[in-house]
Amino acid sequence: MSLFRASLVFMILSAISACGFQPLYGSATRNAGVQDKLAQVYVEPINGRTGQILRNELLDLANPGGIPKTPTYRLAVVIEVQSEGLAIQNDDTKTRFNLTLNSKFRLTDAAGKEAIYSGSTQNIASYNVVQSEFANLAAANNAEKRAALVAAEQINQQLSVFFAGR
Repeated sequence: MSLFRASLVFMILSAISACGFQPLYGSATRNAGVQDKLAQVYVEPINGRTGQILRNELLDLANPGGIPKTPTYRLAVVIEVQSEGLAIQNDDTKTRFNLTLNSKFRLTDAAGKEAIYSGSTQNIASYNVVQSEFANLAAANNAEKRAALVAAEQINQQLSVFFAGR
């Protein structure tokens, strides 16, 4: 049975390598420079608490070593947060909300003049509303944080794919 498993794994790996699959962040692939290019991106400050969370996560994903001393690229992100009530009771109270985080970003050269790439993300995080105002505030803040973390991952992935294609 182990010979069957070994041959099955070999066939799967052969099929994957034949299709041209390249890891995005691999060090021994043609995409080896993606992480280096991401590390040269300066993320401009983003307004608000949610913007700060988004910026910090982008910095951690792109360059865990810190802000680059001489960045090659600049990333500007604009966010918009909206909250919409979903579950509406007979007395017109809302017991569930959808928080939508829309972000538009633009990658420019170091001078910030020439746009190289632009994109957008949209993330929805839901939260329940209860009788405790503190719990409601904590739930709304947590939803904003979750949406910002997912947006940062999506922006990082879009930039990584962009840099891999260059």
